Amino acid sequence: MARRFQRSRLQRLGLKIATNLAWPSFRNVALDVQKAIGPYCNSTVVDLNEIGAGGNILVVETVRKDTLKLLRKLLPGSRIVFYGTTEGHSFLDEESVDIAKEITIVAVSNFVKQMLEEVDLPVAGIVHHGIDMDAKEVDARFLGSAKKRTQGKLTFLTIASNDPRKGLEKLLEAYRLVERRVPDSFLVLHSQPKRYFNYEKRMFRERHLDLPELASRLGIERTWLTNRYGLMTSEEVNAFYRLCHVYVLPSFAEGFGLSMLEAYRFDKPVIAVDAPPFNEIIEDERSGKLIPYREIRWFNYKNKVLFKMHVYESSSLAEAMSELLTDIDLRERMSAYIKEKKYNWDIHELYPKLLEYF
Repeated sequence: MARRFQRSRLQRLGLKIATNLAWPSFRNVALDVQKAIGPYCNSTVVDLNEIGAGGNILVVETVRKDTLKLLRKLLPGSRIVFYGTTEGHSFLDEESVDIAKEITIVAVSNFVKQMLEEVDLPVAGIVHHGIDMDAKEVDARFLGSAKKRTQGKLTFLTIASNDPRKGLEKLLEAYRLVERRVPDSFLVLHSQPKRYFNYEKRMFRERHLDLPELASRLGIERTWLTNRYGLMTSEEVNAFYRLCHVYVLPSFAEGFGLSMLEAYRFDKPVIAVDAPPFNEIIEDERSGKLIPYREIRWFNYKNKVLFKMHVYESSSLAEAMSELLTDIDLRERMSAYIKEKKYNWDIHELYPKLLEYF
């Protein structure tokens, strides 16, 4: 077994897990990897910008030109495995491609593997993301206030940054239709305001949509726009998942979509577009509902990545939302199925496989 081999080899040599510690999603993955591989080797989590060369290094980041070039200084004397993601085609140059050929790239999904190979980057294999399915601690006081806010109604939850690829406009357009069809419905959208102060960089930043203005223009009444994305504890965020009845992931493009697994942690069915990587995680009519996309658009993100956007109709999303919210038997069957299968997505099942690439 490869894991027994790694126990004897890597426990002696150790492993550095490098990522952008200022970015919560990458930091959380790095910490989960460290937790999962604990029985097999000694490891430390360090910031990618501060790590020194030498030894075994696992990089957790987006595979793009600037990130690859950061690895140049680490190559002498280092064994580097890049556990990488992307939402489409990365813009690359000759130098970054040459660096990629000197390291081992492991993709977080079949979709990411396909995207990287389409721009001629070698991919050694796939290890899907996971989460700790037992990390279900909930802030009881916050859960109580959230229940008062949603008034015990049938609740959708979406957690997403306020970016064009996240599909939040489609979500609100769809929920406008649902709100009229299902009088007992409610939407919690945990996202960001259009303009907010970034305390780490000490500057104001602009996001994509003015969500309160859009909700008002659409005439939506039963919604909670938290405007606190990235500012809440994991126990508070868990309270949202425990509270909701259905999780909606309206994104057009993701490298993986960890929020789907976070919903599974609480046995909640998920709605997303029927495209990779979403349909790698959601089993249609078993653990959630997949809606058809109308077209593929390529979106240039800061000349770093061409996002592969699977664009769907708001009416298709609304239909799936209405059906799943009103069909109690279907939701209960899905929840039971998720409860049975969700540990296949646990970090202890998935992340030790990364050691096989060293």
